[in-house]
Amino acid sequence: MVFSKEHAIECLAKTPIAFIGTITDVILGLSTRSMPPIDHYKLRFQNIRSLRGSINGTEFDYQQRGSNGQGMLRIIQNPDGSETIANDTQEKEVREPTSGLTYLACISDGQFISTLVELDNNTIEQLLQSSQMPLGWNKQSNGQMESPWQHSHAKHAKWYNNQRFAGCEKCFKTGRPLLITHEDISFSCEPVKALQTKEYQNPDGDGVFQLTVTNKSNRPVEIPALLRDIRSKKILWEESIFVITDAGNHFFPGHGHAHDVESTILEPHESVSTKLDTLTLHGLSWPQGGWRLKLRFCLGDKATEGNYYYFTDHHEPIRKKAEKKKTALVD
Repeated sequence: MVFSKEHAIECLAKTPIAFIGTITDVILGLSTRSMPPIDHYKLRFQNIRSLRGSINGTEFDYQQRGSNGQGMLRIIQNPDGSETIANDTQEKEVREPTSGLTYLACISDGQFISTLVELDNNTIEQLLQSSQMPLGWNKQSNGQMESPWQHSHAKHAKWYNNQRFAGCEKCFKTGRPLLITHEDISFSCEPVKALQTKEYQNPDGDGVFQLTVTNKSNRPVEIPALLRDIRSKKILWEESIFVITDAGNHFFPGHGHAHDVESTILEPHESVSTKLDTLTLHGLSWPQGGWRLKLRFCLGDKATEGNYYYFTDHHEPIRKKAEKKKTALVD
């Protein structure tokens, strides 16, 4: 759906690829015969300003729930991904993308727009400022920064007050420094196949993902958001990465224990990777039956999206054991 400007900052905080642009053409395609129908569009933009990630082209696909007639129940898609059933007679008219208006467009799967937010000039300025922050962070009306890590168990991490972070802006609730990546850094994920694959149950594995950070440039690059131990130089993946789902923010169990840390430095074209078990995460809306579970891994201001097929009868017993682990790292 097209959301109002009040949802702009919230939507940007959760998306790894986003831009501001003015729609020049709205081309309505097919509409499904479902109730409510799903309307498909081709949207063309001009005056595109990239906020996060890389944008290719000016034409994008978009779809949303349409109107389903009078007196019918309608499913409302909320900004956080959840859904609400409402009576159509009590709801305002469904917003549709409109030529000539300026929007925040959140991208998924290449050229597909997952969310549109109608903007005004004041909201555009707020978005331009917010795009410089790590994913999940918010800037309060009084200018103070608020970190997504505040709701984790690492409320008083020992490294937050290290002198090397003295010049960083910090979360006013936890003191966690605002740490970003670098434009020359790529961040990717891939599900790891299970040693034993069961047909129709775990075709994508058992929730373990390989995460890779790569320096794409011809020079060494410092990555503030990717922390490492100052003595051993071991990368602290669980102190650096968290996961966003429709249910909120989720943190790996091994974070919150570091003492002396520093930024990781990657040499030209160097890559580092790790394997993390997402079944160790708490607070997710775990599917019942069989469902494709979508995860967004966040590292500073970059994110990579992964998914795998979760089958309750197979994965639930594994998850019950995994949620007791003290680290998500997999050898």
